[in-house]
Amino acid sequence: MASDDPRSARSARRDARAEAAAAFLGEFRFPERSAPPDSVVAHLGPTNSGKSHDALALLAEVGAGVYAAPLRLLAREGFDKLRAALPEGKVGLLTGEERINPGADVVCCTTELAPLRGRVLVLDEVHWADDRDRGWAWGRLLAAASYRHIRLVGATNVEPLLRAAYGDQLEVRQHRRLVPLTWGGTVELATVPTGSLVVAFSRKAVLALGRDVADRSGLRTGVLYGALPPGARRHEIERFLVGELDVLCVTDVIGHGINLPARTVVMAETSKYDGQRRRPLHLWELAQIVGRAGRYGLAESGDARVLRGVPGLDANASLVRQAVEAADGSRAAGASLRTAYVRPTLADLGATTGAELRAVIEWWQDQAAEALSGHPWLRAGPLDHVADALAALARAGLLAQLGVDELWRLATLPVEDPAWIVEVAQAVAEPHRQLRPAPRPDPAGWSLEDAERVAARSRGLASLANAFPGVGGLDRDDLLATEEAAAKRITSVLAHEVASNRFGTCSSCGRPCPPYAVTCQRCSGHQRLPRPKRGGRGPGRRR
Repeated sequence: MASDDPRSARSARRDARAEAAAAFLGEFRFPERSAPPDSVVAHLGPTNSGKSHDALALLAEVGAGVYAAPLRLLAREGFDKLRAALPEGKVGLLTGEERINPGADVVCCTTELAPLRGRVLVLDEVHWADDRDRGWAWGRLLAAASYRHIRLVGATNVEPLLRAAYGDQLEVRQHRRLVPLTWGGTVELATVPTGSLVVAFSRKAVLALGRDVADRSGLRTGVLYGALPPGARRHEIERFLVGELDVLCVTDVIGHGINLPARTVVMAETSKYDGQRRRPLHLWELAQIVGRAGRYGLAESGDARVLRGVPGLDANASLVRQAVEAADGSRAAGASLRTAYVRPTLADLGATTGAELRAVIEWWQDQAAEALSGHPWLRAGPLDHVADALAALARAGLLAQLGVDELWRLATLPVEDPAWIVEVAQAVAEPHRQLRPAPRPDPAGWSLEDAERVAARSRGLASLANAFPGVGGLDRDDLLATEEAAAKRITSVLAHEVASNRFGTCSSCGRPCPPYAVTCQRCSGHQRLPRPKRGGRGPGRRR
């Protein structure tokens, strides 16, 4: 007779999971290379030291292989450089949204899309292997990529991890910064120098700073932040490059290899919300940002400063000084990195039904850390968002309607909105169901926020159209054209929005207040206003 005791039921479920875990462990395979490389060279050093340039030189010389980078914008930058160095048609681009000549001899891609085999692999920003959310893409390549020649580009503190991965075969080439970087002290809004990047960590703060720097200093000021689509970002970058803008107010999008002729980086704050909490920047993160000051061939000197006098924004001067030393190579950029994250492939999991896939993912969440504990440098990456997506699909009754391959692709889309996953899954399960497209271009009626939303949805749907061709009546080229229309609208209204936004101004009394607040402390009864938590990244939103 079955027991009604809930404790007995829980115990039975634990026993069932233990059985499944034992069977899975018997099949578990660590990712590994099918053949050793002929050469592995790590180009390590601070920002602006020529690391990526030297690594890309081999790819251009051989004319066959892959350049993998963490951001779509960086992949595009590599694509442009290699296309200028190689014959027509030899270079392709592959990201979640864009596919340009993807079968070319040389492909520039985001790291998640890099193939496991080829002639030359240039793996940029390799220290991202230590990132819990996205590090699995680097961990997979470090463990299992079979290329004849591998070039790894990153910060100096990643060397212990690379030694563990490649042993004595690894050759390390240390790079020194090509342009000196100095500490410049404090600065106020009115004295921000021409040629500066002013850095904060939210859209509202960047727009408020763009307005205030222009008002107080008289300089021509633009902005860069994550919600801007690539077309709008390229436009602002080009204006700065040709001298139409004196200052750019930016988020940490500039910390990942975007090359600008900036002479000064001004930190308005040195902490950010990371999706879970407000935390101080790691030294290596801050060194990546301040290192953008002074770029060889673009700006022959650089300095970093901190901004004072803006309510709600505060930068730790001591931390910025340490970051200057780390970016200049005279101080370690932080603790040594010794581990990389990895997650299973669908083939690793061996599930044949949606119910099995969900059960094995739950086991992975509970037990993979133990399974990988004996590995010298690989660790299990979190799969919470995959489990959440599968749970949402189960609630919608879709697990049994879709194959495991479709379920896995859905659950691993770069999206953190389960409702969006369900919407897409319904279109996959019902071929005649149409997904709601982004609005047709009608730029004259779009506000800045409208255009940002259109661009984000178009980009997300284009990524979906790549993952599920023909699903939902989506046309990838049409979606990318809509994104570009949104980007053009943004470029046409951005200067006005920078000049006229009211962020950082109390809605009651008009006094200055923190950019993230609606009213100042005086008008809100002297209550400290917490910074709002951001929601999950929507469809197509990239870091």
